[in-house]
Amino acid sequence: MLLAAIILQASTATFAPPLDAPRRVVTERRDGARTYRMERDVRFARVDKGYRAEVTLRAGIGETPDSSGAAYEAGFEAFAGSTIVFHLDPRGAVVAIDDMPALWERFCRRVAEVAAARHALAPAEREKLAARIAAPLRALPVERRRAMLASLVVAVIADEATTPGSAPVRLPGQSAYGGTIALEGRRTVVALPDGLLRSTVRADAADVAFERVTDMDPRTGLITRNSKTLRIRAGGLEKVSVTLLTVERAAD
Repeated sequence: MLLAAIILQASTATFAPPLDAPRRVVTERRDGARTYRMERDVRFARVDKGYRAEVTLRAGIGETPDSSGAAYEAGFEAFAGSTIVFHLDPRGAVVAIDDMPALWERFCRRVAEVAAARHALAPAEREKLAARIAAPLRALPVERRRAMLASLVVAVIADEATTPGSAPVRLPGQSAYGGTIALEGRRTVVALPDGLLRSTVRADAADVAFERVTDMDPRTGLITRNSKTLRIRAGGLEKVSVTLLTVERAAD
């Protein structure tokens, strides 16, 4: 279930990330019986008119009853212990990534290895399957590759409205039965203590309900906490996916 970003007409937070210390970012996802957790440190530095962001992955752990995992999430595990350098414009958009071809090849190999390992095959056949799985990833346009890798840093950058109030939203998505649907709902922004803001988006359709709650600091343009809950109902059953992202100053 993919939800497109909400187009906001109201003002958004100014991007002025803290430069004094890295931020520890923890992503936790529970999708039915499957769980996933990734930790990374993000350090920003001022460079010319934009910024440099160094992302160091500390851990990526996935667990499922059948040990299948999520292939794309496992792809990021290929970078555990590594530091990736991103170049951002003044608004926080990623414009370049150092050594992107080599990074993408590591990502493709890891995704293919994890996906192929799900099948009980002889080593030679598993290698052939992994090659077939990796091929379409290697063929993705450069913009798609950059966007997938950039998610490691842009996930902490607020793109929510900062004007308190409530407004209708419309999110395109996919039905539990495979068709395209529109989720209708509202976005509400309220002030929190210490100068923070909270944006709450709730939208639903016949068989899909979505909620996103984002706490952000408009002074830095960074998210401090973000939770997403997606409920899909089909055939009398309900599938719930919950993702929680937290951002805090890393320990010295």
